[in-house]
Amino acid sequence: MPDGIGGDDARGRIVEKIEQVAAWYAEQIRAERRRPAPTPDRVARLLAERAACVDALRDLPETTGEELGRIEADYDARLSEITGA
Repeated sequence: MPDGIGGDDARGRIVEKIEQVAAWYAEQIRAERRRPAPTPDRVARLLAERAACVDALRDLPETTGEELGRIEADYDARLSEITGA
């Protein structure tokens, strides 16, 4: 299959983006928990977002076509948001 949406190269790019976002959430969870007074709601939200990343990675092998494009766009946006790029 050619590179692009649905190709192995595209899937690899998407996996990398999801893993980067998941790592950011994991770091935020650790940082929040180290605070003298962690905010339970923030920890819960961060845990839910990280779990969504894990779910996306789990489901990715069965995902094709337009859905892959949507997932990539979503994680591109998340990366831009968390990195300020």
